[in-house]
Amino acid sequence: MARLAVALTIALLSSLEATVMSAQDSTYDQNALRVQSVRGDLQIVRGSQDVVVAHSGIFHGPRLASVVTGSDSAVAEARVFERDYQPGQYLAGLGIAMMGAAIGASRIHDINTLIPGGLSVASFALIIYGAGKLESAYRALSKSIWLYNRDLKR
Repeated sequence: MARLAVALTIALLSSLEATVMSAQDSTYDQNALRVQSVRGDLQIVRGSQDVVVAHSGIFHGPRLASVVTGSDSAVAEARVFERDYQPGQYLAGLGIAMMGAAIGASRIHDINTLIPGGLSVASFALIIYGAGKLESAYRALSKSIWLYNRDLKR
């Protein structure tokens, strides 16, 4: 009889513990954010159901600050992301286009050699500056999502 009581007590405690954990994790599981890339587009998805809450397009970045409103520090980092993401894309893209123009200009035989050289220097500068802005944006995106997820109730 004592063994039966001990077995039932252990079974009861283990079932209560599992129930408490699943109730605590459901809030986090349903609200945690993560980033995924689909065909070059950046998507912010929420929870285990993969609900897309923000995405980027050709002419706009994801509006992250409205998604992470529960955490002030996450909103501050999201604003840094929103400030740097779009200019970084445009500057890097313009630098790549200028590199193509520099290569095309270098193929013209009777053109001043300073023109392709100047275009090359300008394109390198734009690519490097745009890459720096994108690096800052992605760092802020990662930190913003981490801060938001950290502040979720478990």
